[in-house]
Amino acid sequence: MFNNLTKITAWLLYATIVLLYAFSLWALMDNRQEETLFSLTETLPILKYSLLQAVLSASISTILGILLAKAFFYLEFKSKTWLYKSILFVWSLPSLVIIFAVIGIWGNSGWIAQVMKWIGIDWHSNIYGLQGILIAHGLLNIPLVTKYCVEALALIPSSQYQLSAQLNLSGWNYFRIVEFPMFKRILPYVFITIFMICFTSFPIVLMLGGGPKYSTLEVAIYQAVSFEFDFTKAVMLIMVQLTIGIVLQALLFFFSQRALKQSNQTTNVELWKPRLASSRKLGLQSILILQTLLILLPLVSVLWAGISVSHFWQRLVNLELWEATLFSVLISLIASITTVGVTYLIALETRQLLYRKHHFLHAILGSVATYPLILPVFLLAVGLFLLLMNVTLSTTQLLVLVGVMNGIILIPYVYPMLFSSMWETFNAQDKLARSLGLSGFNRWWIAEKHYLVRPLANAFILAMSASLGSFAVIAFFGTPDFSTLPYLLYQQLGSYRTEDASVTALMLMLFALLPFLFNQRTKTSK
Repeated sequence: MFNNLTKITAWLLYATIVLLYAFSLWALMDNRQEETLFSLTETLPILKYSLLQAVLSASISTILGILLAKAFFYLEFKSKTWLYKSILFVWSLPSLVIIFAVIGIWGNSGWIAQVMKWIGIDWHSNIYGLQGILIAHGLLNIPLVTKYCVEALALIPSSQYQLSAQLNLSGWNYFRIVEFPMFKRILPYVFITIFMICFTSFPIVLMLGGGPKYSTLEVAIYQAVSFEFDFTKAVMLIMVQLTIGIVLQALLFFFSQRALKQSNQTTNVELWKPRLASSRKLGLQSILILQTLLILLPLVSVLWAGISVSHFWQRLVNLELWEATLFSVLISLIASITTVGVTYLIALETRQLLYRKHHFLHAILGSVATYPLILPVFLLAVGLFLLLMNVTLSTTQLLVLVGVMNGIILIPYVYPMLFSSMWETFNAQDKLARSLGLSGFNRWWIAEKHYLVRPLANAFILAMSASLGSFAVIAFFGTPDFSTLPYLLYQQLGSYRTEDASVTALMLMLFALLPFLFNQRTKTSK
């Protein structure tokens, strides 16, 4: 009976998600005009720029991330773990905090401009355009590349490092013979992942693009719906993004197979590392110092800007700020419950299908985790916005609506994490559970709880952290009376309320820090 209940529930959830996307697409098609001044050929400049900035952002992030990973891996110094975790924290920051940090360092009134003015140099910086987008994407994604590459270097056997020392390998030969064979397994996956992040980037391009010339597909869709009310144009752009999304997802799946094989290897506990030559050590130290400054100074600028504003305490206790904070927390909780709950219930059935070797049904049901990646985020947000445009929603209804949509969007990131843990637990505990006649909740409580509590908690924290900084959905449903921290920060930056924005950015950064610290604590307590 329990198996039948989980089967029905899983397929009902699958049908519900599919219908949500179908109704969203129908709403867009139903509202599109017969005629539009926009033609499909006009997507080419937008597509060209989207691809250009994504390629450049991914390339810069990958190269600098490799160099920073090598510095962290080979150098030994005090507070290394603390510094490494501080840099990883940057990747968990909401995009709007990254934008504020970039402006605080590189803007015309930023720290660099003030230092230049102090030493007597008339220095002006224009961060709006391609250069600002590349800086923000680099700041966001270099920590991710660093994490993957440090883990890859740790998987190289000690014998290879010892052999390279005996052969006196250095420079390009050392990289080609020792490091590159491991990097080539993980770097394609990392590059495609960052490319997808940058290609679908919305708030960074919206705020730092500087005009229509630097518009990407996501920004063009948002402008077509919110400002031009040209739904035919929005449909065209969504179809283009859908096509590219399918291609990118196929590439990501192909490269992820090799990356997952590598990640499943056991890291060397006591790894022998070669002694660094003085010139190489100096080079790595220089890379570490420069990149640490480039990555962490923007965070310091956010902290300093937040606490140094005039009337700090009055701004901190502002009712508007705390209402946005409350809505952000509630939406994050709803999104986390939605993501973890839906993912867990679907994974219960997919692992049964995989165990019974029903591969086709397993692939169909499991494919729900790829829909939010392949289908543009705005397809769901815009479609439901149009469906409910003439409906007056209460604050509670808006909270649930935005929270559930955020939760659906996060399923691709939570499902692989939960399914792998649930599948391993099933294989390890199934015989014991069957021999004891356990089923339903008793099976989970006695045989699986110990193995699944931590993955479930990590998935919940990941979803909550990601939802706290989410902007794509609230961009359509936000109002002056219903605002989250990212939406409030966007409004304040757009209306040049810089000091208010400083406190909001600080608050958002601190709230993003709490899930990160909890996640790090669970990792160290294993």
